[in-house]
Amino acid sequence: MAEMEIEITSLRVPVSLGVHDFERKARQDVTVDLVLALKSVPASDSIGETAHYDEVADAVQHVADAKHYDLIETLALAIAERVLEFRDVARVEAAVHKTPRTVAAERLSARVRL
Repeated sequence: MAEMEIEITSLRVPVSLGVHDFERKARQDVTVDLVLALKSVPASDSIGETAHYDEVADAVQHVADAKHYDLIETLALAIAERVLEFRDVARVEAAVHKTPRTVAAERLSARVRL
């Protein structure tokens, strides 16, 4: 049986995120990578038979706008849970990446699979 995935990479999402006071004062951009395993392969060339990536991106931003997140882990989980609600999505992997300001690293990431 054929399987299909949709991958969205480096989706830029402004969010209120972090435990430090300076992070709470201003939103920061994170990037989100998603892999959506579809419940079935579309039988036709119709957007109605798949997870519409514009709607997925809007849902991710809605999750980011919903509240302040202390942890990227919590944000990644909230995004994955929301994307899994799409009727055509069987499984999802969500990764959130941010540029750290307090450690000497290029990026910090959290990844979850549901």
